[in-house]
Amino acid sequence: MDPLIFHTKAILNTFVKILPIGLYFGTVIMGVLFTDIRAFMLFIGYLFNDFISIGFRQLFQTVDLPNCAIVESNKTFYTLPSSHTQTMAFTLAFFMTDMYVKNNFNPVNFILLTTLLFITMWSRFNVGCESISDTVIASLIGLMIGAVFYKVVDTWNLNSNTDNNKKSDTIEVAPSVEIYQRT
Repeated sequence: MDPLIFHTKAILNTFVKILPIGLYFGTVIMGVLFTDIRAFMLFIGYLFNDFISIGFRQLFQTVDLPNCAIVESNKTFYTLPSSHTQTMAFTLAFFMTDMYVKNNFNPVNFILLTTLLFITMWSRFNVGCESISDTVIASLIGLMIGAVFYKVVDTWNLNSNTDNNKKSDTIEVAPSVEIYQRT
């Protein structure tokens, strides 16, 4: 195999491997630094997504694979409760639903998040963590959870940002100013 292709695949697979951890920490840091409740809500959404995945794993009695591990040692390894594909699909659905509700489509965000989802799907298939059908199912589950979670938190949290973006329908009259001339 060409070394350039080999290294490119290795870099992409490593990036995808740490991507969910980056999303988790990124939302917490953004919430703390900017005191933005939306970042904390997204973090809670990631945790909610993980808890649903734990339920799926218990229900279907899935087996963790060492090549899917985030951290591993000689004797043990640790994988995330939800698949990387499901986490990226959750992120895509959350932000796409936000764009839809606010009627503010951002093509850069759409292209970036969709590309990250497809790179994640390819990477998890490439390293043997998921089959093609697993990546598609995980994507669908993540998309559904992300959209539903957004609609749940939108009613009491994310509306505050949309109120600032709406233009007022009423016309305000400017205060009258009297001009005095010196005589």
